Amino acid sequence: MIAFAYLMDQGEAAWTQPYYSSYLNRYIISYRRPIYKDGVMVAIVGIDIDFQAFIDRLYANPPEGEHGMVILSDTTGTVEYAPDKPLGIQLADKDIHIRDVADKVAEAGQTDNMMVTYDWAGQESIAGIKGLRNGMNFIDLRRKPQIYNRTHKAVMQMVLGLVAVCILASLLPIYMINRLSERLQRVIEAAKEVGEGNYDIKLHDTQRDDIGELSRNFQAMVGKVAASQGNLTYISQHDVLTGLLNRMGLDKEIADWLQAHPDSHGALVSLDLDGFKLINDLHGHMAGDEALRTLARDLVESFGHEQIIGRNGGDEFVVFMKDAEPEAAQAAVKAFSNKKKAFTYDGETHSFSVSIGYTLYRGDGMSLSRLFHQSDTALYAVKLRGRNHYRIYEPSMESLNRTSLGFNLETITKNLPTALLVTEAKKDGKILFVNKAMLDLLECQNVTEFMAFTEENQSHIVCACERERVRQLMEQQLLEDADKTYSVTYCIRTAKGWRKHIFSVWCMADNPNYGRVFYATLVEQKFLWPFISEHPSEDDNLV
Repeated sequence: MIAFAYLMDQGEAAWTQPYYSSYLNRYIISYRRPIYKDGVMVAIVGIDIDFQAFIDRLYANPPEGEHGMVILSDTTGTVEYAPDKPLGIQLADKDIHIRDVADKVAEAGQTDNMMVTYDWAGQESIAGIKGLRNGMNFIDLRRKPQIYNRTHKAVMQMVLGLVAVCILASLLPIYMINRLSERLQRVIEAAKEVGEGNYDIKLHDTQRDDIGELSRNFQAMVGKVAASQGNLTYISQHDVLTGLLNRMGLDKEIADWLQAHPDSHGALVSLDLDGFKLINDLHGHMAGDEALRTLARDLVESFGHEQIIGRNGGDEFVVFMKDAEPEAAQAAVKAFSNKKKAFTYDGETHSFSVSIGYTLYRGDGMSLSRLFHQSDTALYAVKLRGRNHYRIYEPSMESLNRTSLGFNLETITKNLPTALLVTEAKKDGKILFVNKAMLDLLECQNVTEFMAFTEENQSHIVCACERERVRQLMEQQLLEDADKTYSVTYCIRTAKGWRKHIFSVWCMADNPNYGRVFYATLVEQKFLWPFISEHPSEDDNLV
């Protein structure tokens, strides 16, 4: 019916696709032709051909061995008609894939000097195609490696025959084979170089044959592998966040320079960002990342691209100053220590400082691990002294007690039993820091809940009935000198609606990052009843 519909639509003779005729009880193909009279189709005539018998005869004598096969295919060269699959099977199911387009298959079927390329079980293969009248293609598919083997054997047989007839006549084929061997040998030697990790190879083979194509493809592959290897090497030795060298890259670059310049002078500088944990806690980790990126840019700008600069991990950075004499190293470190440093995040600018320790390399063959030890020791000495400074390594620093460094701000404030509050020194100053005891005091689960409840305003901690009194006390202190301590009692309301009477001690001080701030400790008065003379009244509803 499909063929009849095609004839009615196109008005031309056509072959049908193979189909099974239940009437004839066999697989057939049909040729149908319309009959016209006075320009009008009056009949359709045709013949049926036993397709099963046709393909049985076609496949009766297949080629010997596994290097070739005969295929009866459709017009696209992608479907095979076989005795066990007369209605067709995709060649892809037999791991045979065409490389060329269908138009080339049709063109090759009309000429004897064109081949079509396939992939057969992973091996490049070529096919000769002969178009049949019924629109199908007769394909002779051969694997290239086996063709080359057979060709090689044939050439050798010919050479031996020619040698037996005439030695002189055999010189030309021998020369050609030697030339091919030399070209192949160059590819083999290049493969060995790549295997040993050397990707700097050049195969300049411009011959338009298979060996030339192999050489060019191998050269392109090596280029891609070398690029990938270079990317992996870069990633393994650089910090993703800052783009500087990481610890692996630092060790390699500094060790290579020391090995190449054993008698030169230099300086190894170790530094870290002061209060980095506080920046993360107050402004979030994205702000901390921006602070690290800013510090990385400042280091490159101050010390120069020619120096070895990297991120040692966390908030720790390293600079190795090459060919630096002691005076020059000290001047560079001092200038960077005194330089104003700030990062901008979410539209706000925040100042920060760094602690720096450094040691000198005097061309005495000191190991890299020893240099790192000395610069780290000097850095710890700065931290013990109060941070935001620089020091050069001295042997006396080896005896420094580093125990206090184990108590950082996080561990101290987290376990401090007294509520701690840090705010801007203003009437309605912004809350800058709270500890866990402060969260518990206002019955908040975390800092986010605390900031939402207080709207980040210190006056919102105080009950509305006493808010104006506390503001007046703050205004009075703002007019006086800093570092003076005050105490006051007032009531607060918690996130759960309870009132608590508080005894608070505060002072005002200058902070290098935030200007003037209030530092306050808060304690519930019920804990102080045994030590104070006045008790709160019964109307205060203390918890």
